[in-house]
Amino acid sequence: MNNRALGGEVARFLGHPRYAVIATHEPDGSVWQAVVWYLVTDRGIVLNARNGRRWLTNLRSDPRVSFVVEDGEDYVILRGDAEVIDDPVQGLSEARLLAKHYRSDETFEGQDRVGVLFHPAHVAVHGEVYVDR
Repeated sequence: MNNRALGGEVARFLGHPRYAVIATHEPDGSVWQAVVWYLVTDRGIVLNARNGRRWLTNLRSDPRVSFVVEDGEDYVILRGDAEVIDDPVQGLSEARLLAKHYRSDETFEGQDRVGVLFHPAHVAVHGEVYVDR
């Protein structure tokens, strides 16, 4: 599912710099959640993490992801698989791109960053997912 397949209103809602909660599976089957930055692209949803983060370690073993973005009573839930991209140059570049999207001055200098590309397969919407209120 790409940006266009998400649907216009959903893609616009996700296009605003909101925080997301990502849920991954622990080795024992329990769920691990983390708050993340994200960016919707034509390739999928770009995520980024410092190497060694628990949710990233979980993705290396089990690519299934649940992903929620909310704004008050309006929210979008996405489920699908994610791929870890072990390219430190790309990881650092994507971290900086996300920082720009979220208007952060974080530079991530000296950090071992890893890219993640999330491919949503299912989408559920609650409330009025409109960005122009």
